[in-house]
Amino acid sequence: MNTIPLTLDSYKPTYTVLGGGRGSGCKDGFPVSVLLLNRGSRLYRASMIQDLVKVGFDSIVSVEGLSDSPELEGLASRYPQVRFVCLHEEANLGVKINIGVRESCSPFVLVLWNDMRLATSTLSSRFFDKVVDLDAACLVPTLNDPAGSTVPSISHPAQSGKAFRVVPLPPKADGEKSLYPFDACGIYSREKFTSLGGYDWTIANPYWQKMDFGMRAWLWGESIRYAQALRINYEGAPASEDTTPDSDYGRFWLKNLAPSYRGDSAALPRSRMLRYIARSRKNPRTAWEEYKAARDWIVACSYRFKADASRLADLWDPLS
Repeated sequence: MNTIPLTLDSYKPTYTVLGGGRGSGCKDGFPVSVLLLNRGSRLYRASMIQDLVKVGFDSIVSVEGLSDSPELEGLASRYPQVRFVCLHEEANLGVKINIGVRESCSPFVLVLWNDMRLATSTLSSRFFDKVVDLDAACLVPTLNDPAGSTVPSISHPAQSGKAFRVVPLPPKADGEKSLYPFDACGIYSREKFTSLGGYDWTIANPYWQKMDFGMRAWLWGESIRYAQALRINYEGAPASEDTTPDSDYGRFWLKNLAPSYRGDSAALPRSRMLRYIARSRKNPRTAWEEYKAARDWIVACSYRFKADASRLADLWDPLS
């Protein structure tokens, strides 16, 4: 697993699709498909799908787990707008989103969880026009907990000496920048998502996986911004984020914090190799192999970079 994927299609897990055929319900004028991710109890899945159909979404992809629910066939016949992706193997969050985006047919994909509800019953054509105009890799929503309090889901980078920090805050203004999509929720541009290579499935920890995607988007010249009109409520407690550096943090660090940008491209300095081997808490051979995989990936993508992490933090203006 040392090789770092370069494209969205670098890994294709096995799965079957139940329900409407590809392209069913993809109408002009409603350019957003829904990607429904499932966790915890499935008790509210049917009502969630019903609500999404009422809003007007005519293309919905629901990514299921390994054990197929007996209600799927009934739901598939009741809602031809929905395609149920039934996995044949274990998959982490990034793999599921990559599959869902690949299976979606619209230019934009709204990623939701089954324990969320849209706080609006309609989405206007003006809103969709703004989605297109903002031209972001991902537009993130207002997220409210069951008590109605706003979740601090907007993240800003901060440089403290040589340390790179992430500061979570509640959203303030429409169009505000965010370092990554909290809980992976938001409206993704399918074209930009594919161009960025999607989520790195070799990073298993969901927090570092989301951070890796967000940092890559910003370092490669794309953006993630807050869309005030998109409001979503949690049915239960909001997802907690485990930000503890673990074995996946090393790959995130090598890909996003270690590269140095000079002129018109990025490189991984040799000095980072010794630092990584000394601090990774892995045996030197494993650490070297991970460093080499990151170096090869950065060489392949060097001209995609438009900045490095230090420059990104120094020039970060949330409302620019």
